[in-house]
Amino acid sequence: MTNQNRKLGSTAAWLWLILLVIILNLVQLPLLFLNHGAIGQRFVWSAIYVAGFAAVIALGLWIYRRVHLVKWQRLTRQDWWLMVKAYGFVILVEMVLGMDNSLLYHQTSTANNQAISSFMNQGTLTMVMLSLTAVLASPVIEELTFRGVLIDGCFPANMFWLPIIVSGVAFSIVHMSTNPVSWLIYAMMGGTFAYVYKRTGKLQSTIFLHGFNNLIAVGLMLLTLH
Repeated sequence: MTNQNRKLGSTAAWLWLILLVIILNLVQLPLLFLNHGAIGQRFVWSAIYVAGFAAVIALGLWIYRRVHLVKWQRLTRQDWWLMVKAYGFVILVEMVLGMDNSLLYHQTSTANNQAISSFMNQGTLTMVMLSLTAVLASPVIEELTFRGVLIDGCFPANMFWLPIIVSGVAFSIVHMSTNPVSWLIYAMMGGTFAYVYKRTGKLQSTIFLHGFNNLIAVGLMLLTLH
């Protein structure tokens, strides 16, 4: 697949990418209202929250289909094995850098995870909605944005390492890092997902990988809630 075969040029893809990042932050806003007002109002905000994620996923898929013209393919055994190795690498990086983060900056978890945990402590409805979207929706949106649209839409198909690096950096920027070690954790994670995507060419590989990573992270957070 070449740039000439794409329906969107790289400039348009960058603009769509920026728009997706902005909307990705806006759809989180209803979380601020899930524990205020009457029960009916809370469920209305919950519906808005879910509808927002659904709309962004639909928009992301629409854009992605215009930059990735390869037909859908099943994951192979080699793809799954690559995903397993990639997840092991992510866990190793998180362990090593997590210790550095604790020693150097006295953070037992990243600022992003602390913010999520704080929201979960605000009430049962917030905890449920945030947990569901963190595992089922956010990985889809973020992979469409930072792997699909960014890598396929903003870079030539024959480039390998540059889009991986840019994808990792962009992924880290939106995750509220407050120090260089925390920033590097998300950059390495995003870069690993990007590497898997470049190797497989199948977005579902990184969606599953990202979703599983978030599932474990959310599960550990729920165990520590008071």
